[in-house]
Amino acid sequence: MNKSIGQFQEKIRKLTSENSAMDEEMRNAQENLRLSANQNQRMMLEINEYKQRIASNTQENENLKIRIQKLAGENTSLNEEVREAQEGLRLSSAAQAKLNQELNEYKSRINSNNQESETYRQKIQKLMSENRDLGD
Repeated sequence: MNKSIGQFQEKIRKLTSENSAMDEEMRNAQENLRLSANQNQRMMLEINEYKQRIASNTQENENLKIRIQKLAGENTSLNEEVREAQEGLRLSSAAQAKLNQELNEYKSRINSNNQESETYRQKIQKLMSENRDLGD
């Protein structure tokens, strides 16, 4: 019986030792679980921050798209205005060239009339001189 008690005591000692080791493992596992839960919580917070950033960026992108569309519309409108202005300038340039041509024609006529007037003036002076000579 002493042998049995000794064996039981040995088994109890081994079981106690195993129990202590398992208790230590259990504490380590619980600590790891606690750390893991903390890590998970931090990761969830980080994920939520990224979700908020994504939502914010999405909203900003939408606002930028709207602004780009508005600016593109303004650009199209301005392009049309530029085309109209260029057409007006082209027409204005053509009209100005025509007016310059007419002006040059009038200048030419005036010069021609001035020369003709000068010729007539000289003839009149000659005739008046001849008349004076005849009257003397």
